[in-house]
Amino acid sequence: MLGGTSHNRLRANRISGNGYIAPGNNFGIGIISAASTDNLIEENTITGNANGVYLVAGVQGNIIRRNLITGNPPVQVTVDNPSASGLDIRNLGTPGANTFEGNTCLTSVNANCPSLGTSFSANPNPIPVTGGNFQGSTTISWNAPDAEVIEVRIGSPDGKLFTRAGNRGSIQTGNWVSDGMVFYLQDVTGGKPLTADNTLATLIVRLRMATQVFLRDKHSLRAANALAGP
Repeated sequence: MLGGTSHNRLRANRISGNGYIAPGNNFGIGIISAASTDNLIEENTITGNANGVYLVAGVQGNIIRRNLITGNPPVQVTVDNPSASGLDIRNLGTPGANTFEGNTCLTSVNANCPSLGTSFSANPNPIPVTGGNFQGSTTISWNAPDAEVIEVRIGSPDGKLFTRAGNRGSIQTGNWVSDGMVFYLQDVTGGKPLTADNTLATLIVRLRMATQVFLRDKHSLRAANALAGP
């Protein structure tokens, strides 16, 4: 990002090959000015750069989430320039000044790199509903690095098909999710069968009934209290 830019959203890009000739502090995505704030970097694929994500000292108030940041620097750089010390995430800002969440990475400074495991989630969960509604809508997200093709099934490994997609993505449901509905993330790479052996993760989605408060005038309230007794 250009120095001093704020309130930007950088999403769903594939960025690679930066810094191959002269690694230095080159990067795939960088916030290179302490004046840059309130930027959102999400759901990008950042690989094969001298550094994946690079934040200079003094940067604060930015969110970096749900990015795939691996292979930074690429193997060619580490072999040809053994002194290169690139990272998937190089955050020179004050720890905690920027938010890093849900990223897939291996090496970092001042940022968490969770293990490269399968993730399967719903947002919101629980789903808030009001009135007499007993169904709601949510967004299902997954990241299955060990699979190439996945299916999300409902109720069982071979239940109703919700979606078939690549190993990373998200999709919104309709207004049909009921309380306790179970979603199954299935690895179907190469025609794998829809069995429990190929279930990567399961997800239970709940509903939350919103509390409704009714205000009454003092006479109605007194009468209700009298009927209710002590």
